[in-house]
Amino acid sequence: MRAIVIVIIASILSILLFKYSNNQIGQAELLASPMEAAGPR
Repeated sequence: MRAIVIVIIASILSILLFKYSNNQIGQAELLASPMEAAGPR
């Protein structure tokens, strides 16, 4: 029983972390693309 609860909590945390990391990556790309376009190639 305890193992099932741990697995459920771990899966919820991993989903939340995955969504949060995706949002952070998206914001980083949005901020980086104008910098890359303005910077020397």
